[in-house]
Amino acid sequence: MEFYKSYILIILLLGLHIFSQRVLSLEETCDKAANHSLGVCINIKLCDPYLAILRKYGTTAGNFLRSTLCYYENSQPIVCCPRPRTELQQPMITSKPIEPSPNSTYGPLYGPQCGSSNAQHNRVVGGVPADLGAWPWMAALGYKNKKSHQPQWLCGGSLISSRHILTAGHCVYNRYDLYLARLGEHDLKSETDGANPIDVPIERGTIHPQYNSKTVANDIAVLRLKYEVSFTDAIHPICLPLIPEIKNRDYIRHYPFVAGWGAVIFRGPSSSVLLETQLPVVSQENCRNAYANLDHGIDDKVLCAGEPAGGRDACQGDSGGPLMFPKATTYYIIGIVSVGYRCAERGIPGVYTKVSYYIDFILTHLY
Repeated sequence: MEFYKSYILIILLLGLHIFSQRVLSLEETCDKAANHSLGVCINIKLCDPYLAILRKYGTTAGNFLRSTLCYYENSQPIVCCPRPRTELQQPMITSKPIEPSPNSTYGPLYGPQCGSSNAQHNRVVGGVPADLGAWPWMAALGYKNKKSHQPQWLCGGSLISSRHILTAGHCVYNRYDLYLARLGEHDLKSETDGANPIDVPIERGTIHPQYNSKTVANDIAVLRLKYEVSFTDAIHPICLPLIPEIKNRDYIRHYPFVAGWGAVIFRGPSSSVLLETQLPVVSQENCRNAYANLDHGIDDKVLCAGEPAGGRDACQGDSGGPLMFPKATTYYIIGIVSVGYRCAERGIPGVYTKVSYYIDFILTHLY
């Protein structure tokens, strides 16, 4: 019933543009699909990716769906639906966008409300162990280990659907040894920590097409799991910053959370227990000044966060993990741990990929 109501409201919202000229014929190629990719004009009821978005976000997806409108056919919105492509088998990890086969009716965004935590998060001073189940969307990414059959946990990520994880591009680029995601974990080295993690094979990864390995620009990737995971209290997705009041913030002087299994000191050993901290977001000007002599472009595609005096930061092993902003009791992923200079250096904040800038890229690959 709720989906039906949202669908009707979206039809009415889209109807505000009914005066638009009909310039494309049914199933003609169009370029209004998400991320400006090519698509075909079809009835929205036949476009699985957009139906998935509508089911998840309801009327808040109105602006996005309006931007994909081709025209109306008998009062039904015809939208520019991303054109599916044939799946590639090798390599598993690729920098080219890959989409499911045309027969896929899979809707990855179904499920319970996103962004709900199982713990009370008071102000965190310094990096501390997270409570069990505090961040149910946290994923540890496993890489093949030549020395043993146990994976190496080298990066983090965030579950954003029942089959997709958001992470950093540099965690995926040229990493053919990336093969596994662990969800619902607390202590990577303990089987008596109270957690019941699951290991899910990674089917493929899609890096942003403009990712630059030298400057680490556009440092974002979407991983598709081999199968859907069932949502529980301990495993469920974080919200994407789709609503305007989250998407359009600058976050300066706010203290979002960051979590991960990374090192606690530069070049130190990684933590086996999930850690969390809060970091202040700093202005672009201050961040550019801090990185003036380093080869990292600071622009509106990134956020910078860190204590001016140092001492708290994401570090090696935290890469790909989320920078999380709470609105009431709901958490949104606003950044992805990207790059930094050493760890927690005085006067040099960490750099985070700004998720709101890449919404189209993300939504394009959520099916």
